[in-house]
Amino acid sequence: MTASAVWFSAPRTAELRPAETLPPGRGQIQVKSICAAISAGSEMNLYKGEGDLPSLDQFPTAEGQLPFPVKFGYQEVGAVEAVGEDAGFDIGERVFCFHPHQTRFTLDSRLVWRIPPEVEPSRAAFAGLFGVALNACITTPPLTGDCVVVSGLGVIGTFAAYIARLTASKLVLIEPSSSRRTRSAWIGADAVVDPSEAAAAVQELSNGRGADLCIEASGAPAALQLAIELTGIEGTVTVASWYGSRPVPLALSREFHLRRQKIVSTGPTVPAHLTARWDRTRMREVSFDHLGRINVDNHIITHRVPFEQAPEAYALLDDPQANSLGVLLEHT
Repeated sequence: MTASAVWFSAPRTAELRPAETLPPGRGQIQVKSICAAISAGSEMNLYKGEGDLPSLDQFPTAEGQLPFPVKFGYQEVGAVEAVGEDAGFDIGERVFCFHPHQTRFTLDSRLVWRIPPEVEPSRAAFAGLFGVALNACITTPPLTGDCVVVSGLGVIGTFAAYIARLTASKLVLIEPSSSRRTRSAWIGADAVVDPSEAAAAVQELSNGRGADLCIEASGAPAALQLAIELTGIEGTVTVASWYGSRPVPLALSREFHLRRQKIVSTGPTVPAHLTARWDRTRMREVSFDHLGRINVDNHIITHRVPFEQAPEAYALLDDPQANSLGVLLEHT
């Protein structure tokens, strides 16, 4: 059965290519896509030729070669239309799949998560990115009484800010885009500022101590330096950004050492000290629970693009004048 898939064939070049969909074997299901969310971090790094992955080995559904041509993505929502033996799913169930953007595909059921009936597909499509934000917040939890800073109000930063607001006493959001600052009002932060205003806001809201925790989710290399400068004594900077091949120069001045600060990396995998209680299934379940409460249509999605026009969706995310945040690919 022939399908259509998104490939990156050259820097800033996305195209649709035919894909063959095989019948599901043991432990596999076949899925017809409903919608998909594009990651403005990892996907866009590869799209722009700025990805620095050593290989595709950790992405079992990706195809091609690095840097190009490559088929890469991991937030596809669809309906089960065929099942293999011992797959564990029923025909008609809606599922979230760790798979590149494609109209129809077959994959191992271990890469599939059942979507609760009350969660709409457009919300479920952001479960992967919510999971990245959740991972940052369980790796270095925002504590009651903390002054927490979130740098970058892309999708991951927005979700991280939402999670931090659940416990943080003071929350400062940093974002250079005025449209994103305005859009974040629903989170209820204590201050939402341009980077040039961040130091004053943190100084005031932390009573001069500096941030207890700063989550850097902007993807901008310069933002990591600012995060270090805003963080107080024995504070933590959690890096949820993937900078790709772009260099990240840092000036680790005496204040960094005197303050005994920590810089912690986080990403899509569960931190080792939590694996006894957390795995990908729990991450997805928690993500679906919160996505069911967030008005994704109003707060996250800025553009809905027909799958047939997928190359235009990547161009939107690459254009700073487009004021995009969440871009959803929709299948007919």
